[in-house]
Amino acid sequence: MKLIKFGGILLAALLAASTASATAADAAPPRPKGSITLTTTPNRTSAAKPGAAALTCSPAYNTFDRTSSCSSGGITVNFYLEPEHQYQGSAQLAYTSSVQLDPRNRYKWTNQVSLHLVESTIPAGDLGVGTVTEDCKACTATPGGTQILSPGAVRTYTMTLNSPGTATVTDAQAPLLTYTAPGYSTAQGDLGGKQNVRCDNTPRMSPVQTGGCVHPDYTPTYFLSTTGPYDQVAWHVAWAQQNLKNHWGWQGHGPALTRTTDRALIRTNRRTACPSNIPRPAGKSCDEYPFASTHQGASVNPDFSCHMINARQNTQEGSFRKSWYNSNRLFDGDKFWVDILLPSAHTQVMRPNVQCP
Repeated sequence: MKLIKFGGILLAALLAASTASATAADAAPPRPKGSITLTTTPNRTSAAKPGAAALTCSPAYNTFDRTSSCSSGGITVNFYLEPEHQYQGSAQLAYTSSVQLDPRNRYKWTNQVSLHLVESTIPAGDLGVGTVTEDCKACTATPGGTQILSPGAVRTYTMTLNSPGTATVTDAQAPLLTYTAPGYSTAQGDLGGKQNVRCDNTPRMSPVQTGGCVHPDYTPTYFLSTTGPYDQVAWHVAWAQQNLKNHWGWQGHGPALTRTTDRALIRTNRRTACPSNIPRPAGKSCDEYPFASTHQGASVNPDFSCHMINARQNTQEGSFRKSWYNSNRLFDGDKFWVDILLPSAHTQVMRPNVQCP
């Protein structure tokens, strides 16, 4: 009788254990049967052409200017059965990522990403799920969201970014794709190469309360036209770029100019190029090139030019250029080019009428 009773107790215990095990198994999520690898096609990085109205987003390129960037390329997702790591098939995705910085507000700019499934050789690839976030160290971003990447559909993700604080920071950033499919693990990868973004709250460049952001690796171009409101300045710069030994600021012919914000250096550059003992004709003032507001100014560079031009125009161009410096958030030491827009039929640069003695 004792043996039978003991056997009944043991059977009841085994049944209870089996039931508990089955309940636990039912509650646990199914383990992925496969793994995924995600590979982004390498892109070339290209600076936008100066003066372009908008970026051209070409496949396999990361294109950028001072305040915007665009990356377009392909993604290969490979599926494997585990633990054998047996290849099952692949999915091909295409993406575009567009960033628009705000040079007058570091606390709000956007990154929009589009994804679409080009083709898939495995059923799981038709049910892939893409989540897009921002990969950065010194920014915060709203979630881009999670969407099923079904065949023929273009999915759009929009993130609003913010650079907290007021310190000047440079941060490498790119959108990050997290991809998964039913029965498979997840994989991650940046979309396009990371692009440096510099944010600051420098006074006088914009309202100090909001600051702004730019791509510091892009060298902007300052344009002047010989048919514009500062035509005499433009003719002088064109003459100087062609005739000075170093062709300062003329892209493809000489070195870029670099801005200085040192007021003492600016005054010394101006006084060296345009000393007070040089006679000023009526209505004229002395214009120097390279600009006094650069590290290539006359006090540190004997290869300079000065001419007498319309005084009002000279002053107005200086204010216009200062505004351009600020809108591009050019720091002390930041490079820039100077491009003179000449009449289409013009082949020789006219020498300005009044050259400094």
